[in-house]
Amino acid sequence: MTTRVFEFALSISAERIQRVYRGDAKYLLVYTDDGLKLQLPALNFRSFVTGQGIHGRYRVRIDRHNKILDLKQMG
Repeated sequence: MTTRVFEFALSISAERIQRVYRGDAKYLLVYTDDGLKLQLPALNFRSFVTGQGIHGRYRVRIDRHNKILDLKQMG
């Protein structure tokens, strides 16, 4: 099974991330460290939301069918 790994930084304010919690935002558009644009389901980021929003570096593993295997916050 072929998997791809992408790393990216994300910084979204608490005000903007409320759209994710309300269900208004279905996807987040991120740019990987390699310059690729990924559209990821917003609800995968819910566990990373704090009172300040979402901030940090992340790693996502995606299978050959473009399904997310895991999404982790790095360090």
